[in-house]
Amino acid sequence: MNIELASPQDFLPPLPGWRDRSVFIGRQGEISFYHYDFTAQALSKLSRGYNRDIDDVQAMYKQKLFDLEKLRECFEAIEPELIRFPALNPDVLKNRIEEFIQRCDSTSEENP
Repeated sequence: MNIELASPQDFLPPLPGWRDRSVFIGRQGEISFYHYDFTAQALSKLSRGYNRDIDDVQAMYKQKLFDLEKLRECFEAIEPELIRFPALNPDVLKNRIEEFIQRCDSTSEENP
């Protein structure tokens, strides 16, 4: 998996509920560590669309780190705000998300 020091909020508006979906890792003294919301990570990687990013999202999905319906819901929630990200084409992102969901659905039907 690709490790980056960038936040999904560098690429997309913050998703509603992202803090609640961030997964606790551990605590060191007074500092708590969390994995940033996996749904936000998946949307961010799909927005970039590089092959490695798509492979990362596929691996995350196989590990059940996010839910396909939540992926769609979160995109729909931020879609009106995407105008603030001129380098991002909302229609292209929506198509990538739908293609990813269809691919995952067809794979799960083949491997029940």
